[in-house]
Amino acid sequence: MREVIVDLLYAYKKDGSYLNIALNHVFNHHDFSLKDKELITTIVYGTVQNELYLEAQLKPYIKGRIKLYERVVLLMSLYQMIFLDKVPSYAVINEAVRIVKKKHGVAMSKVVNAILREFDRQGVREIECDDLEEKLSIETSMPLWIVKMISKQYDEDIAKRYCLSSLKKPRLTARVNTLKSDVDAILQDEAFIRGNISPEAVFYKAGNIAHHPFYKEGKITIQDESSQLVASFLSPKKDSYVLDMCCAPGSKTTHLAAIMENTGHIDAFDLYEHKIKLVQNNLERLGVKNTNVRAYDAINLEEIYEKETFDYILLDAPCSGLGVVTRKPEIKYQDSSQMDGIIVLQKKLLRVAYRL
Repeated sequence: MREVIVDLLYAYKKDGSYLNIALNHVFNHHDFSLKDKELITTIVYGTVQNELYLEAQLKPYIKGRIKLYERVVLLMSLYQMIFLDKVPSYAVINEAVRIVKKKHGVAMSKVVNAILREFDRQGVREIECDDLEEKLSIETSMPLWIVKMISKQYDEDIAKRYCLSSLKKPRLTARVNTLKSDVDAILQDEAFIRGNISPEAVFYKAGNIAHHPFYKEGKITIQDESSQLVASFLSPKKDSYVLDMCCAPGSKTTHLAAIMENTGHIDAFDLYEHKIKLVQNNLERLGVKNTNVRAYDAINLEEIYEKETFDYILLDAPCSGLGVVTRKPEIKYQDSSQMDGIIVLQKKLLRVAYRL
């Protein structure tokens, strides 16, 4: 099982793969128990979420260069030794040595063994740094440019709260699909409790929501409460004509359809064909009948629609993703220069939305 974790993290570091997609692929092709799936998910996300902090803890013990594969094994092992208490350190170290020995031989496994045993003897060290923003960055594994940006745009207190909240485990949240069920019916199952701010939200107490029969039957779908508020705010009337400009993976699109009670019509677009297939799968599972979805660049929608065609438009534009780092920790490690391109794209999309 640990070898699978290393392979996932190695692919992420080497090729920039998305963690959720990689995990789903692994789970679909391996017969892991529910307990094993939860542990794999915890270690993969935990290692990435705390990467800068783990690197700082590892740094004093690295002499010279070390290959990426071994570094991944070391970071994964440190995460378990620092943050997980059910597996003893000696077991973590032995497993790391076994994996590296199998992959790259005895010599490299001895290096990994020495590093981890020395860390185990010395223990976790305090992050010593005179610059408070840099210290916060390392302690919360939040890249320094993000810490500085939030401190400048808001203040240091909000920056600190943001960084600390990014390390919290997100609640397992679903939206009740009112095309097939209602909140009271879902709450008959003791695995669910009522949400806090969205009327259709429920929290799942444990496990993977996607494995629950309610999910497979299309009675619920995975969606954060904050995301659920968007379609409710737009609040399209029945029999209206709606445009969803950037629809994948379809959470908000299907919510719009539910609000409209499957009446009227929704035209939904996204740029990539593989994402459209994901949306179509969600439409089918949730019983959405009033939506047409296809791959198309939303910047060019004026080529196929006249001005003021739609009654309502939802534009969930490509963004930094910094609001969802608790669920997608890999987002925070993207290059800061990507922000410039995103802003230009958002402006273009907004102009199209305004005219349509």
